[in-house]
Amino acid sequence: MGRLVKNQSLNYWLCGLIFSIIFAIIGFITSFAMDIAEVILGTILGFILYIIVMPYITGRLVDYISDKWMD
Repeated sequence: MGRLVKNQSLNYWLCGLIFSIIFAIIGFITSFAMDIAEVILGTILGFILYIIVMPYITGRLVDYISDKWMD
């Protein structure tokens, strides 16, 4: 470990502070990137699921309503 100051205890504290700040920034960036990826992926998968499921549900609903009105 490099020596930033002559006092060894203060040197440990300063180095720890610097690395804690660096790790906090890296953690924030990583968390932000993961959140963005989750939102984008969730939106894409949600849209695909909507396109697959909704026509079936709508068709069943139209069939049910037309059967009730035609009887």
